[in-house]
Amino acid sequence: MKSIEDSNEIFPPSIGDDRLKIFLSNLDGRINTQDLHTFFSRFGPIEHIESWTPKSAIILYSDIDSIDRVLSKHRKCIINKQEIFIRRFRYGYIERAYMDTTVLFIKPVINDLSIEWNDKTIRNCFHEYEIYIEQIRLVPKCLHAFIHFKDYDIVDRILLESNMFSIDGITIKMSRAKCNENNEFYIKRLLEKNQVLKKQIQRKMKEFGLFF
Repeated sequence: MKSIEDSNEIFPPSIGDDRLKIFLSNLDGRINTQDLHTFFSRFGPIEHIESWTPKSAIILYSDIDSIDRVLSKHRKCIINKQEIFIRRFRYGYIERAYMDTTVLFIKPVINDLSIEWNDKTIRNCFHEYEIYIEQIRLVPKCLHAFIHFKDYDIVDRILLESNMFSIDGITIKMSRAKCNENNEFYIKRLLEKNQVLKKQIQRKMKEFGLFF
């Protein structure tokens, strides 16, 4: 049986609808196509398995329900003592295969203040995913927003369909929130609180005639 890692050639995702594929990474010579078929066929009928890189592969299922069954149960799995990472396949995003986030970052391509940039407007745009939304955090001054979902796979599903939409004719771009983007707001709030606390301490020290 030929190993997934036997070839150094990178194959294009030439077969089937990308929405019916999962992407597997962190493969090595201990895992072959039969191993993958044995493990993943329990979730639904497999049409095709192909190599992507020496350490990754793509599995094409017959229907979208099979994809949902895999990802509702596994973000990663163990086959032949090797940990494998699993996500929906999206061409052009393979370099982010290890990047999981439950937060979607959205912003207009231009800062048009005529947009009604509020919770209701954004929820209307994502109404079909409303039950998965935990929080929408708005950044009004620069028209950014972070949408927190219950599951990282919801972010993948949204981005698989498109990486943009429009509000009142203004194009809105979407991407996975990076760690620094997602934490920037909280870091700023923490610094502000620290400044307030520092001033309170300084006032108290002056009251007691202490200086520093």
